[in-house]
Amino acid sequence: MYEQRQGLVVWFRSMKHVRQLRTYGHVQYVSKKMKYAMLYCDQKEAKHLSEQIERLSFVTEVEWSKRPQLDMNFNKEPSASKVSQTKADNVHV
Repeated sequence: MYEQRQGLVVWFRSMKHVRQLRTYGHVQYVSKKMKYAMLYCDQKEAKHLSEQIERLSFVTEVEWSKRPQLDMNFNKEPSASKVSQTKADNVHV
């Protein structure tokens, strides 16, 4: 199918060297005002690449995206406690 991707947020000191980040992955977004870039790379290589990026002189910090750890199942399945509560609300005295 397709390779799993990992998002990395790279904080830097100046915009001057941002082009160098393209060699490490796909640069999706760059904020000039807040001085960070959103970079995507393969999940297998993410640890190695984040260590390499952090060693660059213009980089202050590298953060990992939390999206792979999130449950992306958004089905509306009522839980047992909600079902019993709605039955109790429907009872009229």
